[in-house]
Amino acid sequence: MEYLSALIADRMCKNEIIKKDDLRFYAYSIQLLLEKTIGMILIGIFALVFKAFFEIAVFTVVFVVIRRFSDGIHCKTSIGCFIASVLSALSTIPTTRWLIKYPPVCFIAVFISMAVILVIGAIHDPNLDLPEDVFIRHKRITRMLILVIGPAVICLLFIFSSNRFVYYSALGIIYNALSLLAVKIIKGEVSANEKT
Repeated sequence: MEYLSALIADRMCKNEIIKKDDLRFYAYSIQLLLEKTIGMILIGIFALVFKAFFEIAVFTVVFVVIRRFSDGIHCKTSIGCFIASVLSALSTIPTTRWLIKYPPVCFIAVFISMAVILVIGAIHDPNLDLPEDVFIRHKRITRMLILVIGPAVICLLFIFSSNRFVYYSALGIIYNALSLLAVKIIKGEVSANEKT
């Protein structure tokens, strides 16, 4: 993937679409785009095979909306990230089946996950050098999102306690909290300005 993205960026440079100084930035951006696109396609294929396409789509939307601002754990390599993303999405199938059997566990997990996300807010992506004001804004947006999405999911769990789509959306919240906790446990405080 790295080779292909470097090749595409190099072609863009030769065709004077981008400047040579920006080559590394565009190569990295293209690599991320390719990995995400291929990952989503692969997740979609597996979701179709396991007959859970719309369910995993619901999980992905909730997860991505929160993760966009909260960030979370990152793998050291792009292939690791790719594999972790696919396995995370696929793990929602057996996890949801189990949670449907034990709704109180799901309620408790969502409440705890909301608390974790509210406390942590966001962490710094090691690949991005966010200015302080942008990082603080991301924390605020994450907290606002969880204060909207969390109660909505909890209400839906009460009203539609056997609907699997609601459990997939609950997992979007739970997995985000687990990702934030993983960063804090594995790496400790990522930076001093996370205390904001």
